[in-house]
Amino acid sequence: MSQLTTPAAWAEKTQHTLDAVRDAMAGNKKRTFTDHWTEDAVREPLLALIGRKCWYCETIIQRADVNVDHFRPKSEVHGEPGHRGYWWLAYDIANYRISCKHCNSGGARFDGVPEGRAKSTRFPLLAGPRAWKPRDDLSLEQPVLLDPARSGDADLLGFDTSGRARRSATPYSSAETRSGVCRADETIRILALNATHITNQRCHLMLEIGELAQITGSSISEALIAKKVSPTAQWSAAASTALALQRACALPRDATAQPAAVRPTALPIDPGRLRVDLRDLLVYLDPAELAAGIELTGHYNKEECRAVLHHDGRISVWKRPWGTPTSAARAATGRDDIDGWEFWRLTIAGVEQSLAEFRATHTPPGAPT
Repeated sequence: MSQLTTPAAWAEKTQHTLDAVRDAMAGNKKRTFTDHWTEDAVREPLLALIGRKCWYCETIIQRADVNVDHFRPKSEVHGEPGHRGYWWLAYDIANYRISCKHCNSGGARFDGVPEGRAKSTRFPLLAGPRAWKPRDDLSLEQPVLLDPARSGDADLLGFDTSGRARRSATPYSSAETRSGVCRADETIRILALNATHITNQRCHLMLEIGELAQITGSSISEALIAKKVSPTAQWSAAASTALALQRACALPRDATAQPAAVRPTALPIDPGRLRVDLRDLLVYLDPAELAAGIELTGHYNKEECRAVLHHDGRISVWKRPWGTPTSAARAATGRDDIDGWEFWRLTIAGVEQSLAEFRATHTPPGAPT
């Protein structure tokens, strides 16, 4: 975003609109945001950065209007009563992100069922004070949603070989562990980045990359790979992941025999983490039951929600794996404010308990809580 400059004529025009918005607020009148962000003066420079594709899901936008999303919503903030939005950023080009309709306003589906809350006016914070007025320091906010224009955020998103978006191997930040929220999982959930259509096509692309990468010495295959991993290409991040995986598999292996791993009696706790992760507690569960999948239940609106806890610590809801109990609970209920540790319950030796109770019982002495 640093290479973008705001056209002088456009900036002058939008300043008049913003002044009118400010006057309306001062007089407690209805605000009117003229959609100057749809004008070519700013939309074309944004599109020139990585082409006509959604910055969130990387899908090429064909035969549909390109949405210019306000990363910090301009008129209101979902789940923040009384907040009148980041209205002073309504015409700040640095607050704009190119978005497809599904990421911006919903409509994505999983196995025929609508899913995803869509970006819309959602801008949850992981930590830090929220800005309410122009002079507040935006740098103190720690957003939950991954920002495609922020350096480092894209590295938190990875892909498995089936084409599903998931958390990369990057360690959780202290704010994530403190809140029990995974930024990547919440972004995947809200934007429906694993909708059936996009996941299937990502999988096909990754398989294609793997096959092309095995053709050695071919300038044609190398050119095709370069085209598919280009930043302007559709789902280039998944393509790059597939290429890196194929190259890693092609490296010569160390033939030196390694000793068999010994199952620990308790998993080590990273002292840098502020809360125990669900994966740290798996050792206290029956290995056979865990291998088969342990059923979790929760209740919302007088209905029972079901999930399965797997051997890697991930929780499946409607066949979709989540890395934290909270994202799994929010996917099951459609709510953005559920604490998954309190929501999910499991039964051990005939005793039903919440994951929070299970954690409290089995947190090792001296571990962060």
